[in-house]
Amino acid sequence: MNNIGEFEFQTYPPHALMDLKFYYCGTENCVPGHSVGPMLRDYYKIHYIHSGTGIYSTGGQTYKLEAGQGFLVFPEELSYYCADKEEPWTYSWVAFNGLQVEQILKQSALSVTCPVFDIAHHDEYIRSCFIEMFKADEPGFNRELRLQGALYSFLAAILSPDRSSRSREDMQAHYISRVISLIQQNYATHVHIETIAQTLGLNRKYLSKMFKQEMGITPQQYLIQFRMNRACELLQNPILTVGEVASSVGYADQLLFSKIFKRTMAVSPREYRQSRLAELSPAAY
Repeated sequence: MNNIGEFEFQTYPPHALMDLKFYYCGTENCVPGHSVGPMLRDYYKIHYIHSGTGIYSTGGQTYKLEAGQGFLVFPEELSYYCADKEEPWTYSWVAFNGLQVEQILKQSALSVTCPVFDIAHHDEYIRSCFIEMFKADEPGFNRELRLQGALYSFLAAILSPDRSSRSREDMQAHYISRVISLIQQNYATHVHIETIAQTLGLNRKYLSKMFKQEMGITPQQYLIQFRMNRACELLQNPILTVGEVASSVGYADQLLFSKIFKRTMAVSPREYRQSRLAELSPAAY
């Protein structure tokens, strides 16, 4: 495997309107006392420390960091970092942004008030992710796919939730956010709340109680509500049959779909379609 110190800096053109936009990455063997800032950025930047020590200051707090730790620089947050004068650090970094970064961070232990992390046990894996990013421009490789894959793998390790460092309220908010995300991503399949609970490592009854306390309804009720709202949108397309709408929102049984739809919306799917189409095109009806 390549040595991380062989690489210095690599940049790629950013792409607009992407879920995750890679800006640049690099690595540096810092000289004693080497510092950056104080300064603002308009993107995120993660530093991972391979060896040595230094300090990171932001939000009125200063953190002394060492090998196996790292820090996240947030956009529009004043930050400053400096290598130790006796044992300067060697670190790698990656800068990024994107439409989904805020949502990804909500599922992690990192925040503006908690910008540091410790993943020394993943050191070799983190190095391999950086090396994949650095090597993405080599001939014979699909550069952008390799680059995005390495960046996602890196973030998956860096941003994994650390339950021990989060409050009960933060963890509950994290779980509720994950439930909503999983339902919205999988509502068209035969998704079950039991499966979602298992995915999150929680007891279903506990998950349902926690979700209802926050949202006012159970996860199952939220799933049905989300499916019915989506069905209402699809029923306004006269090309789709009711059976096709049912399949599109996760119901293989059209009769079951119609029963649940009427119970939820107080009208049948066909009655709903007729009334909506009449409102949208009164001359035709």
